[in-house]
Order: sequence, then structure tokens, then C-alpha cells
Amino acid sequence: MQMDGWSELNGAQVQLRPALRRTFHMSKKCLGPALSVLLGVAVLHAQNYVNSELPWHDAVLDSGNKLLAWHEAEKNLGYDHVLRLAWDYMEHKAATDPKTGLKVYLINSTYDAKTGLGGYWQHNPASTYGQFVDSFIGWYPYSGDKEAGAVVRSMLDYQLAHGTTPANWNWASVPFATSCPNELDFGKCLTDAPRSFYGGIETDKLGELGIGYVLFYEFTGERKYLTAGIQCADALAKHIRPGDETHTPWPFRVDAQSGEIIAADDRVPGVSGNEYGGMVVASVRLFAELIRLKEGNVAQYENCRKLAWDWILKYPMHNNRWIAYFEDVPHHDGDNNANQAIPTMTAYYILSQKDPASVDPSWVGDVGHLIDWVKKRFGRGPYYGAWAIDEQGAPPDFVGCCSRAGLASDSSRWGAINALYFERTRDGQAHEDAFRSLNYATYFAADDGKIACCGLDYADSFWWDDGYGDYIRNFLWAMGALPELAPKGEDHLLRSTSVVRKVDYGKHSLRYTTFDAEGAEVLRLSYLPTRIEADGGTLPADSGSTGHGYTVTPLPEGDYIVRIKHLSSGEVHIVG
Repeated sequence: MQMDGWSELNGAQVQLRPALRRTFHMSKKCLGPALSVLLGVAVLHAQNYVNSELPWHDAVLDSGNKLLAWHEAEKNLGYDHVLRLAWDYMEHKAATDPKTGLKVYLINSTYDAKTGLGGYWQHNPASTYGQFVDSFIGWYPYSGDKEAGAVVRSMLDYQLAHGTTPANWNWASVPFATSCPNELDFGKCLTDAPRSFYGGIETDKLGELGIGYVLFYEFTGERKYLTAGIQCADALAKHIRPGDETHTPWPFRVDAQSGEIIAADDRVPGVSGNEYGGMVVASVRLFAELIRLKEGNVAQYENCRKLAWDWILKYPMHNNRWIAYFEDVPHHDGDNNANQAIPTMTAYYILSQKDPASVDPSWVGDVGHLIDWVKKRFGRGPYYGAWAIDEQGAPPDFVGCCSRAGLASDSSRWGAINALYFERTRDGQAHEDAFRSLNYATYFAADDGKIACCGLDYADSFWWDDGYGDYIRNFLWAMGALPELAPKGEDHLLRSTSVVRKVDYGKHSLRYTTFDAEGAEVLRLSYLPTRIEADGGTLPADSGSTGHGYTVTPLPEGDYIVRIKHLSSGEVHIVG
């Protein structure tokens, strides 16, 4: 099947010479001869790893010696499989700390591969839990898995009860970014301060967890989460400043009680290191969502969103000073903690807009630049055509943390951004990079659900964020952009512009409810819809003239990509 100059073979679009077919090998399972002929594949045994840091699975390659996902690639089950491994570990295998009786992910940033217990010197709850909300918001409609929601609820409720600043502080009623390991209450072990110091925060984590609170409110309808998100936005609005080349719109690390900036080992004359840094776009996301909901001080939020976003477009988008994000890294100097997390999440914000030009008229070039800059500065490999992406480092060579294998989360997120970019631009290299890097990221996951952040050479390789919260969401974002990468012969709601509050999968039937009455969804279904009900009636099989309706794109395997638009009701029923 030809689509925009692409050949569609075995569920993934790949640019191939006319005579080239895909050839798979399976390291643990052989396909029968008849099935192999039917699929047009050959079965080989590679007996080698992608690289020495990822020894959990043999490399699975196509006929061009390019990397595929390690689990049943011919069925497009590679991404689905690691998602299920990850959530199963969180729901059923994550250890309980014997001293506190709490799940380890509530009081530690990492776990030991043998004992399952924590031990790293610092916990990073706010950013981790915010990432988990993103992952759950994508996973629940895809899977119908309600247990995942209970895991995320436990995280947010624990943060509210044990990780929120007092209401009479300068930065009031906002989340602490850090805690010491196994301590019941958060607020200590902030980098650039003594570990016993209580009260330090990282301002960008208000944006990361704040948007998580708001999205979880949209899922549950419980206003305590909306209130928590508004409190984050109010504190950010109170303390915003114009920003310039050496000052972000908010200082990075501050004493939440006094409002003073945390001192750092400063090697830039006249500039305190913690004057600059953080994922500013996370706060932009929070403001934008509250503005959309018309909740909180909307007029003030509009001014703050514009000021912060304009700063991003004026400064780091042009000078590439994407620095200071990770909670455990001292802010020695202005460029010590250059990283890929901030630019890729900035790209995600742009690409997740209904119209990217509405926030950045130069978005095609800007996002393309961010993709290329991250690859140039943090790319490792390529490994069988797949680029790994490392986490952070100092100039000029940026080689720093954490592994020659790169990171699971960073490689998959870079892949997801490429997938979203291809969806908008049809950039062929972006499609290839998305497919290969997402395939590569699956190799960090072992069969038992343990997912390494960075490969074997990193001491604390099992992190709740890098291996789970910030890993899961990337595959879901990618499949929403490229439904042809979703599992064959299965039914999945891949993406919605509104939070999906309820989903019920039946045989040749699907019902779901979105938070917003107006929305648009992308699904991959194994059956052809005969009727789709929404907006008080049956939707037309064409959304062009009325603004609501649905379209169906057949796939070679007999599956269908279905795109739905509804205007006045979040209740949708699909009948096959």
C-alpha cells in the first residue's frame, strides 16, 4: 500500500526500494513456515545484543539490518508489550517498604533490582508524579485499565498530604520537588542546600505536577485536584518576572518559606546559578489548560502564559540554553546541566496544539531545530539505524550522564516527538527516526517488568520516572500520531483531545466518555464501524461540512484507522 510515497508493510510505514521486503528474526520464538510465507517474512536468529548495556533481549532486525522492537514485531506488539510490562510492575510487583508500609515509589526515586527497595539519596516526587499522570491519561483509554488510576491517585494524594508547602509561606500550598529517601514527609534533600534544610522547591515542578493535578481532576471530577493545580498557578503568577538571557521567568531553586533564591556554586560572575533554569514550558502548559477551563484567575494566567512563552521563543529557542532541570544536579554554573528534557517537552507543547502556528508561527523550523539539536548534542549510536538519546551533560562535548546506551525515557520521547512532527509535516526522516528510536527504547525493558533507565553501567538504574512515568507516555503519544504502529487485529483508542473519563471495550463495540463535550479521537479498530453515535444522534461518515462526524482509513491487515469529531456530547458509542 502506498501512502504519501511510503510503503506500508507489516503495520509500519518504511521507505523502501521497490524490491525490498522486511525480514524478521525472532530470538525466542519461531514462526511456522506457512505463517512466515503468509506474512512475507523470514525467521533468523541474531544471537547478539543491540549493545552491551542492554543484555535483556537479542536484537531483532529487518532485512536492511535495521532495528525492530524485540517482542512480536510482525504483529506491532512491541510497544504494547512494554507498556503492559510497565503497568503490571507498578500495579502488582512494586515493593512495599517494610519499615513504613508504603509503596517504594511514594518515598524513593529508585528501586534496587534484587530487593525492590529504595536507596538513592534523593526522591523526586513532583516531576515523577506529574509524568505518571500524562502516562495514565494516555494508557486508560488505550487499555481500559482502571488499576493504573489507583496507582496514580495514591501518588497525588500522598503528595498533597505529605509534600505540600504550608499555606502561610511565600510560595504557598505548592509541591515540594524533593525529599530524603524513605522519609514520610517531603521538603528536604534539595540540591544546592544542606540535606537537612527544609523548605526548598524547584519552581518548574509546580508546572509539571500542577498540570498533572488538573488533568487528574478532568478524569475524576474531584475538585481537590483542580484546587491543587490552581494553587500552583497562583504561586507562579505571583512570582513571575520578565526574564532575559541570564534569568528565567522564575528562578530555579528557591526557599519556599522566605522566597529567597537558593545560593549555588556560581562560576558566572554576577549571576547566581539558580536565577536561571527549569522546564518553563511545564508552567505554560498549566496556565494554558486553566485558561481553557476558565478556572482560577484567567486574566492573570493569560498574561503569565504569554510572558513565559514569549521568553522561550525569544531566548532558549535561539541560544539553546536549555539548562537545569534534574533535581539531583548541582547548579555549578550557567551551562552545567544542559539537557534534552526541556527542548523535547517544548516541542511537545507546540505539536500538541490544534494549530501549532497559533503558538509559534515558525513552528516547522523551530521544532525541526529542537529535534536536530537534541540528536547532535545527546545522540548515541546509531545502533542498527536507531538513535539513542542521553540525558544531560556539559559543553563542549555534552558527554555526561548517563550511559553509552542513552536513556529509555529520553530515547522514546525523542522518538515520540519525531512521530508527532511527521504527522504534521510528513518529514520522512522524522518517521524513520521515530520508528527506530521507539523500537530501541523497548530494549530497556526486561521480561519481568523491570525497566532500566540507562543500561547496566549506571549504579541506580531502576528509576520510577525514567523507566515508567516518563517512559510509558512516549509510546502512547507516538501511536496516537502514527496509528499504523499500534497492534494489529486489536481495538485501541489511541488519542483524544479531551481526557477520557470512561471507556468500555466490547466485541465489535466501544463506548467512551470524554471530559469535554467537544473533542476529536483517533482509534485503530479491528472491525469496520457501521454506526457511531454522539451529539445526540448518529454521526455522518464525513466531518467536512458539519464539523462533526468520522472518517475511516482501511489498513492492509484488515484493520481501520477511525477519526471521530464530536461537538456537543462527550458520550460516544461505536458499533461494528
